[in-house]
Amino acid sequence: MSDYFHAIKIDEEKCNGCTHCLRVCPTQALRIRHGKAQILSDKCIDCGECMRVCTQNAIFSETDKLDTIKNYKHKLLVYSSVFMGQFRNYKDYGKVLAHFKKLGFDEIIGVDMGALIVADVIRSFLVNKKNKKRPYIATNCPAVVRLIQVKYPSLLENVFSFRSMMDVAGEYLKNEYVKKNGVSESDIGLFYIAPCPAKVVAIHQPEAEKTHIFDAVFNMSDIYNEVRSLMEHEDECVECEEKKTSKYALRWSSIGDVESKFREFVTLRIDGIENVSKFLDRMENGEIKDVDFVDLYSCENGCVGGAFTKEDPFIAEYRIKRIADKLPDKVDSIPPVCTNDLCQLRVPLKPRPIKPLDSNIKKALEKMRAIEDINARLPQLDCGMCGSPTCYNFAEDIVLNKDVTIYDCPVILKEKLRNLSKELMEMTGHTNPIEED
Repeated sequence: MSDYFHAIKIDEEKCNGCTHCLRVCPTQALRIRHGKAQILSDKCIDCGECMRVCTQNAIFSETDKLDTIKNYKHKLLVYSSVFMGQFRNYKDYGKVLAHFKKLGFDEIIGVDMGALIVADVIRSFLVNKKNKKRPYIATNCPAVVRLIQVKYPSLLENVFSFRSMMDVAGEYLKNEYVKKNGVSESDIGLFYIAPCPAKVVAIHQPEAEKTHIFDAVFNMSDIYNEVRSLMEHEDECVECEEKKTSKYALRWSSIGDVESKFREFVTLRIDGIENVSKFLDRMENGEIKDVDFVDLYSCENGCVGGAFTKEDPFIAEYRIKRIADKLPDKVDSIPPVCTNDLCQLRVPLKPRPIKPLDSNIKKALEKMRAIEDINARLPQLDCGMCGSPTCYNFAEDIVLNKDVTIYDCPVILKEKLRNLSKELMEMTGHTNPIEED
């Protein structure tokens, strides 16, 4: 299995081993060992839930610096539509977008352009295949795609074979810029402003792509600070950046409002990694039958709830809805169709299996039996005090790691110490009769 790129990192100097992160990880990818959090690379999906709950700010995400754009002659930017809801003066969002040019970008578009383009392709697909693999799952949240690869590989055939709206927007922007300006693609740098660490991973290690689409990715919080700084010193003559999109494309790309975009189908937006996991469990069990299309988001409230956003997600959602209300229902100047496989995944999505117990099948079976035996001895409290998220995970860690023992479980240790104490009390005053006093 190839190495997996991770955006989530741990600062061990700040980590105090509090176990908050351990309890929220949807794939049980975290452990506390020797008082510090550790990430299991083959299980982590970079959803960022651990970042949210870390009270010590010991968990962070690495992104590129804005100076990276200086390495390219032509600088193109795709920004998450969530960015438009981060500012109080949302009615002048055109001025906010205009500041991207001041930061050095030559051309910009929002992810809503990708939503505008891919929507008709999805609609046509659903009409033709409505009753075959319902419900279909969108590819817009990289953390959800990776969750399915790790925990629900049987549902990969339900995932759309279409690229995410982020990738479609990026490819569209680069193609149009080349046609318009007659420049070489090698001189173009394509960049993205991400609302969450999962998008960072999708930029650096894209799934179902042969090559990288984007050249760098920026933390939305950092870019927000840059734009705010420019706004504080702006004059009144800032020219607004025109936005060619529809209200439904903007709502879908920023707040996951898939229902208003596809009213003729039964569609759902499900947000929050716990809710997503429960829904996927039901899908895997065959309980979901009357839904055509679901858009799943690991963050609560969708992308407006991303770990890199600055504004309260409910306030940001309100602002985006007000902006969308002033946009047209349709946009005629930009053909909302995919050409030259612009919307198609380059290669099929594949499972990302967790590291096997052992490469030798016989030894793997022996380890599995050992895990089951140890798990049967554990209290099944899933308290996390042993440094593993569940008792079963702890049993796995005992078998797979030499430095983990069953006495790392405080319940087992307490019981053992109580028995030892009782035995010591019973032995007190007894001597060996064949030895001298």
